[in-house]
Amino acid sequence: MDDSFSGNLRIWDAAAPAEFQDPPVFDLGHSLAGPHNLSRFAGSLYAREALGPSTGVPGNGEVAEPYSLQWFLNAEYQRHRKHGRWIPRLLEFGKHSGEMLLGLGDGLGTDWVQYAQHGARVCVCSSSRDQVTLIRRNFELRGLSARFVHASAASLPLESATIDVACVSDLSPELDDLAPVVTEIYRVLKPGGKVLAVLPARYDIDFWLRCALPWQRWLAPRREDEVQQPRFTRRNLKRLFGRFVDARVYKRQLRRSEIPHLWRWLPRSLFEKCLGHLLLYKAFKPLSAAKAIQEAA
Repeated sequence: MDDSFSGNLRIWDAAAPAEFQDPPVFDLGHSLAGPHNLSRFAGSLYAREALGPSTGVPGNGEVAEPYSLQWFLNAEYQRHRKHGRWIPRLLEFGKHSGEMLLGLGDGLGTDWVQYAQHGARVCVCSSSRDQVTLIRRNFELRGLSARFVHASAASLPLESATIDVACVSDLSPELDDLAPVVTEIYRVLKPGGKVLAVLPARYDIDFWLRCALPWQRWLAPRREDEVQQPRFTRRNLKRLFGRFVDARVYKRQLRRSEIPHLWRWLPRSLFEKCLGHLLLYKAFKPLSAAKAIQEAA
């Protein structure tokens, strides 16, 4: 497998190592191939990436054309400067210059773009060909290079011990069991390499509001994607990533509008650490794993 990070962006498939032809150029006047119909899915894709209820409209009211550079920039502003200000610091965008970083998951690649802009060599992997195409477009519109892989997160077509940092976010809800994914992350990380995983929290504010106000289950039923998406606790994550060391878990992501009115005068950070929607897991592959790699060689 070619390990170069040239300016020519390519898509690879785990089942067929041969290089694919470049995907068709986006025609913004028509629907994208696959599930990403512009009129139906652009708003939901944007809202998920922006961590909020927005539909592509930044604070100044400007409406950007879906999948244009401004559209991606608007999503970045909403994600990193409005709804998720904790992300740049906890995901350490500026700390991995010159390192090999694996971006694993779906979404629009907004976080992984930041690593590339700060000098990291980025390899993006997604199980959805359509998501790979969207992420690739996000990079290309900014003039950034990366390597793009179309493969299952549970079977990465990467050599062992070649990645310095693995950043995991927006994994497909179809992945019911993350154990094979964690095994692959452990395999491709170098000894001493770091994993940063952003995953949905089980005990978020929605969970506790449903317990305190059970009638909301009928008045506002959960969306299908929320029902199917696996959620985690701190204990779950520590057990799942049990082979890693020096683990830290943070709970983040809560908008003030989600807090009950009587409590909104209290610091939002207090509620976020207890009732946030996302868990951020940080840990390292132990240096002792280098001995096992040498013995296997």
